[in-house]
Amino acid sequence: MYEDASNNIKTSVIIPVYNAAEYLEECFNSIFSQTQKEIEIIAVNDGSTDGSLELLENIKRAHPEIIIYSQDNQGPGGARNKGIELSKGEFVYFLDSDDCLVPNALELCYQYASQYQLDVVMFDAEPFGDLDYCTDTYDRREIIEQQWTVLSGEEFAANYWLKKFCPTAWMNYISRDFVMERKLNFLSQMYYEDNEFYCKMILQAERVMYIPEMLYRRRYREASIMTSPFEQRHAEDFLDMILYVDELKKNGKAESMLCTLEKKFIIGLYEISTKNRLLGNNSFTEKFYNTALSLYGGSPGKICFYHEIEILYQLSSFLSEKRVPKEMKQKIRNRKMEILETLFSSAFLKEEGKKVGIYGTGAYTEQFLHVYRANYGEIKSQLIFIDSNVVTGEIKYKGYDVLNVNDIERIPLECIIVATSKYEEEICKIIKEKYGDLFKIICLKSDLNFLFVGE
Repeated sequence: MYEDASNNIKTSVIIPVYNAAEYLEECFNSIFSQTQKEIEIIAVNDGSTDGSLELLENIKRAHPEIIIYSQDNQGPGGARNKGIELSKGEFVYFLDSDDCLVPNALELCYQYASQYQLDVVMFDAEPFGDLDYCTDTYDRREIIEQQWTVLSGEEFAANYWLKKFCPTAWMNYISRDFVMERKLNFLSQMYYEDNEFYCKMILQAERVMYIPEMLYRRRYREASIMTSPFEQRHAEDFLDMILYVDELKKNGKAESMLCTLEKKFIIGLYEISTKNRLLGNNSFTEKFYNTALSLYGGSPGKICFYHEIEILYQLSSFLSEKRVPKEMKQKIRNRKMEILETLFSSAFLKEEGKKVGIYGTGAYTEQFLHVYRANYGEIKSQLIFIDSNVVTGEIKYKGYDVLNVNDIERIPLECIIVATSKYEEEICKIIKEKYGDLFKIICLKSDLNFLFVGE
């Protein structure tokens, strides 16, 4: 049980509540168990229909200092905005109603935030629950090198966003003065509101710190917003989120990095929209196409990357000539072929009698070969597939023997194509250490700008 500290509130804990009755007791017990006692709890009942309000009122009977505010459903963003409005603490913290905090979370965050006069303290989360989950989704300890270090928000974004982007409200402990001075709020009535809030918050923060602690427990469960099926509304909101993030570039902060981040969003949205067959919706696909074209420079001729021209090509193929004129479709097609010509000419795949090594037998190899055959037909060179973890001749890939990297010295390879993204640097190092400059190395990602695009 925490003390009533209405005159000295260190942390305002804001909890948007929507149909989470089954998890409320565990969530609130994690707050009552906090070692920091100078806190206020603001529960915003966001139009719940499952008995959540009744449970909140029961909890309030034992803890009368809790603030309960009920409103029509506005989504997590609208509920958090109301919580900010009602808050009185030095710092605000957003806790989801089906998740939990570890007991020292608020005290530890406050300790560093007050000592170093921080705008934002960032930390990590541990997943748990009944559904399958990736254990390192919210773990940045191996990614972020500058730990317990004061940085500007722009420095943090430039150094780490493209390595591990975690745009969640509940992994940040935020100065209320900072929130009020910068007029920070969440988008209401939409999914993915955290992305836009997180971007504008970090980019405006002058003093941020990442502490490598797992202070949050993130529950994976059925029927939550994060685990619900990706449907048309999700796709439309995700696209709107990209446009809202694009507006942040007008502030002149980290424009190049934001542009790169937006392009990653475009890839993700394209892949999941394709997987879920959502591109048949003409109005959505047209808006998606126009957004992608704008982010890619406004003209096919300005595009240099295969995955960008391929996304634009595929989106335009879903649309009639009334929505994308025939002349524009032809420009996109021509630019795609120009990029592919550059891509494949350096890889010797068109030349009979040449031997070309391909290091890797995964998704990148599959996509790379598929793209070639779809546009040029059968490969004319002889392919030699290579791996580090096989015995030469023991397994086959696409009917070809796979050779161990230690057994290729006497093979006259024109080049070795490194067909991976994640382990590109490591594989290049292996080849260099073993063979020096004997083989020309071509990396699909860093040399040819070939990024994987979902079917």
